[in-house]
Amino acid sequence: MHCDPLAAYAYRWFGGIVSTATIDRLFGWFWSHLRSLGRMFDAVICPNRQLTDRLRSGGIRNVETNRLGVEADVFSPCLRCHDLRAAILGSLGLDSSGILLIGVGRLSAEKRWDMVLRAVRESAKRNDIGLLLVGDGPKRRRLELLTAHMASAAILPSPTDRRELARLMASADALVHGCEAETFCLVAAEAHASGIPLIVPDRGAAAGHAATGAGITYRAGDERALERAIGAFMDLRGDLQSSAASRASAVRTMDEHFAELFDRYASLFPGSRPIRSFTHGAPVDAEPLPQLALARSSHFDRR
Repeated sequence: MHCDPLAAYAYRWFGGIVSTATIDRLFGWFWSHLRSLGRMFDAVICPNRQLTDRLRSGGIRNVETNRLGVEADVFSPCLRCHDLRAAILGSLGLDSSGILLIGVGRLSAEKRWDMVLRAVRESAKRNDIGLLLVGDGPKRRRLELLTAHMASAAILPSPTDRRELARLMASADALVHGCEAETFCLVAAEAHASGIPLIVPDRGAAAGHAATGAGITYRAGDERALERAIGAFMDLRGDLQSSAASRASAVRTMDEHFAELFDRYASLFPGSRPIRSFTHGAPVDAEPLPQLALARSSHFDRR
């Protein structure tokens, strides 16, 4: 389950009008579809515990969690560059005593970047805060119009070099995120591995990355709550940054994810040899798994 259509669309569209439980009842046909789809498989794998629990409560019984991971040796607090940080703040009209927030992700409606920009704009009236938003997507033009009226925010296209992104992330003071529909939230994991605190919604996978004490959560979809969370970060940033840096080395790697995943696949076929992940580019020999039948939903396309 690498997509959560209910959270990305139905909850976001109607969440300000009715409760999540009511939305689930209105979309009972979709839950019925998910239960039917789930019965076609031996296991339904989710990348975060919150989604696993929600699917189980919706009647899908064979759900289990296997969190994704980050690329080993790419994201690290060691990449923090004070000169880069100062240069970015300078381009936003702030000196090095200011706070640099970074947002990373697809510039689409479900990411709620417009909410993030407005919350930062209000917060910047009380503190010297700059925001660097990194990404591309269909809402880029709309978001550029918003940043045009903000003295301390800018949008940067996604770097083609992942190590350049890692350097940008490690040089920021915190990651801010607006989307509560993330199934894993890779950028939150990468920020965690970079040793910077998180300011993220209290629903979706991002909240799990902040639960270690290295971040602050706010009520999902609530702009005022995000403003308060940014204010709380300003008050606690020293402790949060120390905590985040100390926990950076404990982040799960992608190799660990695949090792666990392939072991789970092998366990479904008694007598088969365990399949291991690629380690440093060299795969371990293993017998191929029997071909698995794939089911495809007609209700939504892959994003």
